[in-house]
Amino acid sequence: MTLSPGSLLGPYEIVEPLGEGGMGVVYRARDPRLDRQVAIKVLTSDLTSDPQARERLRREAVAAAALDHPFICKVFEIGEHEDALFVVMEYIPGQTLHRRMLDDRMPLTETLRVVGEIAEALQEAHARRFLHRDLKPANVMLTDQGHIKIMDFGLAKRLAEPASLTGPPSEDEATKERAIGELTAPGAFLGTPSYMSPEQVRGLALDERSDLFSLGVILAEMTLGRHPFRKASTLETLSAVLRDPPDLSGEMPQALLALVRRMLNKSADDRYASMAEVRADLARLVSAPDAMGATGATVSRVPLIGRDAEFKQLTKALEDALAGSGSMILIGGEPGIGKTHLTTALLEAASLRGALAFTGHCYEMEGSPPYVPFIETLEYCARNLPRDSLRRALGEDAAEIARLMPELRQIFPDIPKAIELPPEQQRRFLFNAYRSFIERATRGGPIVVLFEDLHWADEPTLALLQHVVQSLSGMRALWIGTYRDVDLETGR
Repeated sequence: MTLSPGSLLGPYEIVEPLGEGGMGVVYRARDPRLDRQVAIKVLTSDLTSDPQARERLRREAVAAAALDHPFICKVFEIGEHEDALFVVMEYIPGQTLHRRMLDDRMPLTETLRVVGEIAEALQEAHARRFLHRDLKPANVMLTDQGHIKIMDFGLAKRLAEPASLTGPPSEDEATKERAIGELTAPGAFLGTPSYMSPEQVRGLALDERSDLFSLGVILAEMTLGRHPFRKASTLETLSAVLRDPPDLSGEMPQALLALVRRMLNKSADDRYASMAEVRADLARLVSAPDAMGATGATVSRVPLIGRDAEFKQLTKALEDALAGSGSMILIGGEPGIGKTHLTTALLEAASLRGALAFTGHCYEMEGSPPYVPFIETLEYCARNLPRDSLRRALGEDAAEIARLMPELRQIFPDIPKAIELPPEQQRRFLFNAYRSFIERATRGGPIVVLFEDLHWADEPTLALLQHVVQSLSGMRALWIGTYRDVDLETGR
């Protein structure tokens, strides 16, 4: 149904068309009864008599009307005029997030605020047992006041209440669910391909974590200025969503990188469990400016004069690690030959390729505690990574890892008491626990660690290093060690 300015749709006076999607046309209109501007969505002419399109529009209205939140577009009513079904919504002056992203990249603080508001709105929808299922920048409005409004709940699906709370459905309820399920049943391909979760692409049953994946795609796209999965064709994009790691190369704070990787895990079980957890980690990042400024390496643009061959070798090792074949490389030499500059350039390259990159140091000190470089890397993770991501990486080995960094018990009070064993068994137990911790951490994304000045390393540090290095070949990890051969004791 096409409407021209000045025509009437029921009591509403059409002012102008605002846009057209695959299913409907949206108009700005005036409600003379309340003297207010509204937006009206009407099915396109070819879908006016389509029962599935009509049901989808009706369900969009019902879903949005059930949600009362300042970041969700309000629905006022659903009506019909001359067989044309329409939905009346609040009129939102502003532009879509998609349009805003085409202009230029938002400052990081603005990006996090916008994503935080989207997450808050979705948390409310999920609490009301609704999935959006078509979250994308084109369905998010940025108002003139600077806030967001989520729109288009046309693919929203009502989550079933847990059976323990509701009991088995009645025969009438079951019949109604089957009718609605024809539009949204597992196996149906619905949504926007480049923002769909892997389970949505496969047509599997969905829960809140599917919307969470879509939000992760938006967050990555806003931060880096490009989509993490989009390819030349829809089929290639869907294949990337299912099989490829997200392309997160570019400048992104390490803490945010860990959060995005968690959101974009292929397995829903490896993502955050809820939008509440995402919001909690986002809030921690926003409140910790040091973490948001940490990119894992001090950026240095000084050219690597005379070190091209070494840097090429390191870059090859980095590429192998990103592909899942890790290793450790040792860089030796006397002071002043450029080891620091070389490794700094590699850490920068690793960070720009989407890897977590950090450094642990060995010190020339009598009586220093063992495992200092490992403790430093743990402290960096505790300061800069989302707490939920770090706790998952620690896993069941948290009690042993806390022997290296007791402050972990203050951060995570749920860490149990460590098992007491004879000294040699205890050390073996600790080494295995740390290796498992690294294995779990690299499942979330590649990790590059620099161990500086290994010529000063204590025996326990070298033993732990050797223990973990034996397993690096199966991890997305690159470890680099620097040492001064002139200060190296014979036999080390």
